[in-house]
Amino acid sequence: MMSHRLRAAVAGVPIVLLSTLLLASPALAADALRITSPVAGSSVSGPLTVEGEVAASRPLDVDLSLAPQVLGDCGAPAVTSRAADVDGAFSASIPTAGLADGTYCLIAVADDGRLSTVLADITVNNEITPGEEVDGFQLSTEALGGAGGGTGASAAPLVASPLLGDLPIVGSAVLALTMALAGVVLGTGLWARRRSAA
Repeated sequence: MMSHRLRAAVAGVPIVLLSTLLLASPALAADALRITSPVAGSSVSGPLTVEGEVAASRPLDVDLSLAPQVLGDCGAPAVTSRAADVDGAFSASIPTAGLADGTYCLIAVADDGRLSTVLADITVNNEITPGEEVDGFQLSTEALGGAGGGTGASAAPLVASPLLGDLPIVGSAVLALTMALAGVVLGTGLWARRRSAA
C-alpha cells in the first residue's frame, strides 16, 4: 500500500512535466519568430507587407505564406514569399492580387520548421479600391502616381493592438496561475489526508 506522501508526489509529476514542456516551448525559448505587422483581423488590398522579428544565434531564411482559412483551420499555402538571411527584424511583401477575396492564415516558418508562427483572420479584399477608407482604416495601396509620374510608397498595413496582448506573456501568466492552483489543490489534499488519519 502506497503512503499518502508517495501518492502526493506521484500526483505532482504531471504538473511538473506539463510545466517543463510549456517552459521549453518556442514562445518562451531564446530562439523565437514573431510577426509584428499586420495583426490578426486585418484587412488588406494589394501587396501585404509583413514585418516581424527573429531571435536566433545566426541569420535565417523566413518563409511567409498565405493559406486559405476555413472554419478556423489553415489550408495549403496559396502564395509564398521569402525573407533571406534575417538577423533580427525583417520585412517582406506577399502579392495578394491573384488571390480570391476571403480569410487567410499568415504563416511564417524558419530554420527548417523549428521556428514558426501563424496569424489567423487576415482578410484579403481586392475589390475595394486601393487607398479607400473602410470604417476609419486606411487600406494599403499598390502604388499611387506622383506628380512627376513616379510611384509613391505603399501605405502600411492596418495596425491595431492584439486583443490578448503579447501571447508569451499571457502564456506565462496562465502557467503561473495553473501551477499555483495545482499547489493549493495538492496542499489541501495532503491536509485533508493528515486530518483523516489523525
